[in-house]
Amino acid sequence: MKITFWSPYPGQAGTTSNILAVSLITTLLYKKPILLTQTHFNYSNLERPLVGSNLRISETSDYFMDMGLDALIRYFKAAKLNNDIIENCCISLPKTSLRLLPGTCKTNRESFEYEMNNIIVNLFRVMERSGNIIFTDVSSGDNPISLKIINASDLLVINLNQNISLLDNFFNKYNNVPANKVFYLIGNYDKNSKYNINNIRRRYRKYINIHNSGVVPYNTKYLDALCDGNIIEFFLDNLKCTKKDLNWYFINHIKVTSKKIMEITDSAIDMEEGKEISYELSFVE
Repeated sequence: MKITFWSPYPGQAGTTSNILAVSLITTLLYKKPILLTQTHFNYSNLERPLVGSNLRISETSDYFMDMGLDALIRYFKAAKLNNDIIENCCISLPKTSLRLLPGTCKTNRESFEYEMNNIIVNLFRVMERSGNIIFTDVSSGDNPISLKIINASDLLVINLNQNISLLDNFFNKYNNVPANKVFYLIGNYDKNSKYNINNIRRRYRKYINIHNSGVVPYNTKYLDALCDGNIIEFFLDNLKCTKKDLNWYFINHIKVTSKKIMEITDSAIDMEEGKEISYELSFVE
């Protein structure tokens, strides 16, 4: 099962913080084996909240030299990829069934993108056979690598925000997204906004409904945990919090979102096991 988190606009919806929250809650609640990765170039915002903020930028390449996406690609090209190697290329995160596959440490963007374009779809198919649910954070917009991964995914999580002009622009520009294979996620969510999730669902009812949409509320403690590199501890401490707790609203919505995503993916497995999706996302001028 391949679940891809993508946004039409960079830096607007908190895509990376969203995928971290949903993947952690999913693995903690459902004990699902999840492989979490990203395909950005020269970008470690996914790794740092999980491995710790004490990892300096200058140390990143050495730390991930024998693991991560680069190592996995080397094994794949040498036809040596198996479940044990996939596991060894990942970082097993304590007290969870979540494995982190760090992104590239390459310094040449052209080389990285050429290699990814050629092998990414087949690489992900092999990774999927390891039995993990693959959560992937891809670059925003119409990035060619992102679109390849999206087209090979079982579920596309589209990360948006409450900016109505951006929402209008999105639904005017993007089309051909299969309704049963997409989930709309509103990040940095403010329930006090005029454009709350209920009003957004009503405004875009042709696309969004209660079953295929959710929110990740803005939460200061979670953002602090992201910066401090201790989000695992944050979710473990708050997983069973009650309505009296300040973090309950945030945690409860992540749980609801995770449940909806798992229901969609379970249904997709039952109906179309092994069938590839054709999203053909494109701009409509």
